[in-house]
Parts: sequence; C-alpha cells; structure tokens
Amino acid sequence: MMKRKAWALMLVVVLLASLLPAAAFAAAAWAPNTSYKAGDIVSYGGSDYQCLQPHTSLVGWEPPNVPALWKLQTGGGDTQPPTAPANLTVTGKTSNTVSLSWGASTDNVGVTGYDVYQGGTLVGSAATTSYIVSGLKPSTSYTFTVKAKDAAGNVSAASNAVTVTTDGGTGDTTPPTAPTGVSASNVTSNSVTLTWTASTDNVGVTGYDVYQGSTLVGSVATTSYTVTGLTPSTSYTFTVKAKDAAGNVSAASNAVTVTTSGTGGGGGKKIVTYYPAWAVYGRNFKVPEIDASKVTHINYAFADICWNGKHGNPDPSGPNPQTWACADEKGNINVPNGSIVQGDTWADTGMSYPGDTWDQPLKGSFNQLIKLKKANPNLKTLISVGGWSWSNRFSDVAADPATRSNFAKSSVDFIRKYQFDGVDLDWEYPVSGGLAGNSKRPEDKQNFTLLLQAVRSELNTAGAADGKQYLLTIASGAGPNYVNNTELSKIAQTLDWINIMTYDFHGGWESKSGHNAPLYFDSADNSEDPVNFNVDKAVANHLNAGVPASKLVLGLPYYGKGWQGCASANNGQYQQCSGVSQKGTWENGSFDFYDLEANYINKNGYTRYWNNVTKTPFLYQPNGGIFISYDDAESIQNKVDYIKSKGLAGAMTWEVTQDRNKTLQTIVKNGLNP
Repeated sequence: MMKRKAWALMLVVVLLASLLPAAAFAAAAWAPNTSYKAGDIVSYGGSDYQCLQPHTSLVGWEPPNVPALWKLQTGGGDTQPPTAPANLTVTGKTSNTVSLSWGASTDNVGVTGYDVYQGGTLVGSAATTSYIVSGLKPSTSYTFTVKAKDAAGNVSAASNAVTVTTDGGTGDTTPPTAPTGVSASNVTSNSVTLTWTASTDNVGVTGYDVYQGSTLVGSVATTSYTVTGLTPSTSYTFTVKAKDAAGNVSAASNAVTVTTSGTGGGGGKKIVTYYPAWAVYGRNFKVPEIDASKVTHINYAFADICWNGKHGNPDPSGPNPQTWACADEKGNINVPNGSIVQGDTWADTGMSYPGDTWDQPLKGSFNQLIKLKKANPNLKTLISVGGWSWSNRFSDVAADPATRSNFAKSSVDFIRKYQFDGVDLDWEYPVSGGLAGNSKRPEDKQNFTLLLQAVRSELNTAGAADGKQYLLTIASGAGPNYVNNTELSKIAQTLDWINIMTYDFHGGWESKSGHNAPLYFDSADNSEDPVNFNVDKAVANHLNAGVPASKLVLGLPYYGKGWQGCASANNGQYQQCSGVSQKGTWENGSFDFYDLEANYINKNGYTRYWNNVTKTPFLYQPNGGIFISYDDAESIQNKVDYIKSKGLAGAMTWEVTQDRNKTLQTIVKNGLNP
C-alpha cells in the first residue's frame, strides 16, 4: 500500500513538471572550481549561459569573460537597464564645441557605452565617460543629457540635463606665449628627448611644433617630444613653438643644442627585416627561428584594412584574389571603415606553439614576437600594413578625414593590444602603379601626407600616455614615379625613417634579362630606363626630394630573379629571353638565397659571374639559357659599405626566411653594428 502511494506521488510530480515552463526551473549559479560539461546551463549576472567545452572553472573564468567556454543564451536573458549616468557636467567649450563628462553607470552585467543627446536628438556615442560635441553654432544655447546602455540593448534613464552657451564667434588673433625652459635628456646616438614648460593662450593651446633649425621635425599635443633618426656624433639645435585652434603660432622658445653620442666602428645603424605571416605555412619558418641578435627591428607583414566588414583584395590580377571577414583572435569583428585588422588570424594569433594552452587568449606569431622581444630587450617590432596584395584601400582611406582618423586610432589600438612598437605603411603605390584594381586618385600625393600626419599625432598622444616613443615608418618605391607622386620632404618630417625598396628593378615581367638590384648604373644595360633603375639613383632621388640621409634605410633583397631562353651572348646578361624561368624556390622565376646557395651557385651547370659596374653577381646555365640575378655575400658587402659612405640610417631586408643560413644577415650585422 505504501509503495503504491509513493508511485502515485511521483507520478503527480512528473505531471506537474510537464505542465510548467522550463524557465520555472532556474539554472544553477556559476561557481569557480566546478566541473562543467558541454551543454550545461548556468546563470550569471542575471543571464543564462551554455557551456561550449568541458572544463573545470577558475576565478576569472566567469561566463562573460570567456566566450570560448560559454555562450549567452538568447530569450529571456538580461532585461535590467543600467543606472542613469550621474553628475553630467560641462568641462570645456569653444564657439563650436562643448566638452562633457559624467559619472560611470553600473549594470548587473556590464555597461557597454553611452549615448549623448542634444534635446531629444542623438548626437554621438562614447565608450568612456566623456565626449566632445562638435559642429555647434557660436553664441547658442544647448541642452544635453546622457544615457547608458548594455550589451542586451537595455537603455538607462537620462542623466541630469546641462545647459550651456557656446562662446562667441569673433576671430582669435592672439598667439600663445612662447614655450619656455626647453631642455634635452636621454641623448643617444640617434635620438633626443625634449621637454618644455607649457604655453598659455587667451583661448587655449592646441599643440606644439618642434623645429630642428628651421625644419619642422614633429608636432605633439603634450610638452615633450622624442626626436629620432639623428646621426651619431652630430650637433643639433632645437626650438619649439606653440599654436592655438585659430592657427596663431607663438614666437620660438629658447634654443637648446645637443650633440648625439658616438657609436664607434660605424655602429648604431638600423637593421630592419620583414617577416611574412605566410612563412608558417609551406616555408615552415616560424618566429622563434629568427636570429634577433642580428637585427634591430622586425616588420611583421602584413596587416590589412577593413572596408565594409571585409579585408583582402578580389582583383584577379593579384597573387591572392579573395576577401575575408574582418576578424581578430576571438572571431568576426565590427569596426569602422579604414581600421587596421589582422591579415591572417590563424597565423597571427591562433596557431599553437609548444607550451601554449588551449585557453590562452593570444597565440600565433604575435605571441612569439612578444616572447622574442622579452628575450632580446633591444629588439623592436612594427606591424606592416598593406603590401603588394593589400594596397587596394589606401587611397580610399587617405581621401576622407573620417577614415584617416579611423586608421590612425586603430593603429594605436592595434599596437597596444598586440604589443608592437610601431606601424609601417607599405602603400604600393599612391597615384599610380600597383595592382589594377587598387583605389587610386591624383590627390593621393597630398592625402598620403595627411594620413601619415594623422597617424603620427595619435602615436605621439599614445606614446606620451604610455611613456614610450611609438615608431612610424613606410616602405617607399625606388622608381622616379614614387618620388613624383609623394611629398617626400613633408613625409620625412613625420616619419622616423623610410625603408626604400631598392630591388625588383628588373624581373620576369620583362622580355630581356637584367639585374634585380644593381648598385650602380651600367651603360651596357639596354632596358627601358637603366639610368633610374639602380640603387644609387634611387637613393639620390630620395635625398634630392628632401629626405635626410639619417632617415633613409636601404632595402636589400635576399632573393633573385630568373629568366629562361636567354641568348648566350655576354653570358645571358642583358639578352632577349623567351620568358620567366620555370624554376624557382616557391614560385617560377623567384629564388631564395639559401636555395641558390644549396643548388645553383656554381652547381648543376650554373656558373657565377660578376658585374663590376653594378657590383652584383649573376648565374647563367647555357642548357635552357637560364639567367638568374641575385645578391650574395660580395654584393651585400658592397651595399653595406655604400650605406656607411652615404651616412644612411641602415639596412632593410626582404625577407628573413630567404637567408636561413644567415650568410647575408651576418654580413649586414657585422658591417653595420659590429
């Protein structure tokens, strides 16, 4: 009888449970040190989350913090709005702007941002607790409120209202006072840090211009600036001028003269090398294999530009004609047009190395670069943006102040997040050239300067806040068109240095054989423009355009170019050929130096010859008429000597994986920084 009653009671419970909605049974609260399996449901902060991977929880692994482990359940969820922002105040104003700040709101899950209203009209959004409303009219009264919002779309009540009248619109003609107390510190062989006392102004100082003699070398919003790219054992004189929003400029500050330190033995040069993201694939050359003792800077190639949620270049004439969704290590991201994004998320931040764990937030080559810098404290890394394949959006970005600003701000975000020391822009090329599908316009010449100035301004502001000097460089073309299509003298004032791509002067796209990177002009060269297509002329064109030698880094190729079917006269040099060589290391007609060492130089029917005018070697194999132009130990030594004789800033190499035996890199290191 008792057993029958127990079964009856259990049946009633089951029937009642079937009639109740699932929500009536609340999910268990998430807790640390608990074993969870895939599919488990927990509650946290008023929302339900589903477990994606089995794990044992730890403090800090709360569901909102680890999207790889927990997925927010839709339906029901967070319905609680944030608290209203408090203490909205006006912190500044001009004739057309008002600066607002307020106290942070709180939320049961988390506040994601704030919306600023002028009356009932939304005028802007901010992720922080301050905002500058622009585009206002002089001598006009405005009322503002702010509302907070969370990830679930809940919006708070409005803050207190503030009413403010903008300043009058009369023209400001009073310049700021001159900066005082300019002094120099941290003087090295190629840099100096300047500091000064702030100027005053009847309206407000907006920034400072730093001059070396009469040449503008940089602009900054703070009262310190680090001048880089200087020459060892050289005297320099600096002054500073203040400026305001109306364009009034102060008198010059006191002058300060410094002499950079000497380095001895011709050292102190920059040795920059590029590391390509794709090296982890077929090349099987990973970041830990880089000999960081032989370089001063590593440029990681390449990041790309996000446009309409995509990056990449669909142009069928390119080597990789496809696009991808803009993403980071956590998945697809929504960023404004013109933002810098990872080029290959698996290679950049997703690939596991020995010692990595599955829950590690940052893996891949970026993490290995961070480790490499920790082991080599003098090493600097830069993220290089664009390149031959991904220069298609530069013109569009540079043409619009809004996208220029997006690019500049994302530069800071990117290098801070992934711990780079600067940004390198590889735009191939402004105005003309590059892939056929690239955006381009005549205004690129001026817009490129504006883009770089915008980036420099953001880097300076971030550097002042972070206590370091962030670097800004470019890779420049070596031909005369690049000089004509850019404002090199203005660009040089903004940049730390320019990596000039003094290679690819000749290649399989031509019907005649020629030298990939001749140091000097050879009158026997019968190509289209041999006078301009050599290293010495490219350097002279940059110097004549206003680039200081101390800001010019010479490009060195660690690869060669090849043709086939070349006539045997002159050992195949400057001869008519049938086309690009069908041999190569990774692609037809292109040979990595380590491959040339192992299989071609005076091997397998190839004979090495030397052109004493161009100071470059070449190979010829009569069977097949194969001609290969390349650089070896002798030609690289000639170029190292050239760098020192011209007082150039150093050497850049494309690229490190092509010299696996370190034959060429050792010569560069011993020659420039013994």
